[in-house]
Amino acid sequence: MSGLKLIVMALVGTSLFVPSASASSLPSGTQPQLTVKLLNANGSGCRRHAGTRLPVDAHVLPSGTITVRYRDFSVSGNDYKSCVLFASVATPAGWTYQIPAVDNQATVTLDATETATLSTAMWFTGLKWTVRDTEKVVGPQTGAWNTSAVPHPAAWAPCGTSVNVSVAETMRVTGSPASNASLVATTFGPPKWRRC
Repeated sequence: MSGLKLIVMALVGTSLFVPSASASSLPSGTQPQLTVKLLNANGSGCRRHAGTRLPVDAHVLPSGTITVRYRDFSVSGNDYKSCVLFASVATPAGWTYQIPAVDNQATVTLDATETATLSTAMWFTGLKWTVRDTEKVVGPQTGAWNTSAVPHPAAWAPCGTSVNVSVAETMRVTGSPASNASLVATTFGPPKWRRC
C-alpha cells in the first residue's frame, strides 16, 4: 500500500460531501485512492464550542494511515466521556475496502484497584457494527495505554456507493478524582483493498 494516497479535510459546520476525481474509474494498474473527509465530531470528549473549529485534528501518515488527535478528551475518576467521529469516504469505481483495525493511544494515572475502560465501536452508515470492543486496565498504573480493536469478521464497505463511516469512543474511569485517563489519538488503517 506504499502508493496509497489519502486525502483528509476537516469540514467545519457542514456535512456536505462532494465527489472528487478519485471516485471515478481508474486507469489499468493505478493504485486505488481513498478520499476521506472528517465531517464532524460530537460528544462530551470532543465538545465543540460555538464559533470554534472541530475539537479534533486529522492527519495522514506516510503509511496512508489516518490519525485523529483529540484536544481535550480527559476523564477523572467516577466519570466518563465519549466522542463520535463522522467521516465521509469515497472509493474508486469497482473497488471496495476494509479498515483492518482501530487503534487508540491513551494515557492513564490510576491508583491501586481503580480502573479505566475504553469502548470502541465502528460502523458503515446503514450497516451493522463492524467493530465492537472494550479494553480495561487496572491500577496502580501510570503512563501510556494502547488498545487495538479488530473487526470480527472482517467487514468490507458496500460496492458501488460511497458511505459514511462512524467511530464511537467511550472512556470510563473508576475511583477518586486523582485517577484519570486521556484519549490522545485514534488511528485507522491503512485500508485493505479488493475489486468488487
